[in-house]
Amino acid sequence: MIAVLILIPVVGFVLFTLVWFKTDWKTIDEQNRQFYVVGYHIYYDRKILRQKEVEQLKSKLE
Repeated sequence: MIAVLILIPVVGFVLFTLVWFKTDWKTIDEQNRQFYVVGYHIYYDRKILRQKEVEQLKSKLE
């Protein structure tokens, strides 16, 4: 019983380590960059981006 309690975290750690090293972090980072414009996320910060766009258009008209 004690061996099972010790083995569960060890197996979990080994699986976590394998997944960590098999993950292509560079590709994930490149894909994540597609969703950011000037440091703002396209979906989550769309109100801020729209406000900046409106400000730029107003400044061009003046």
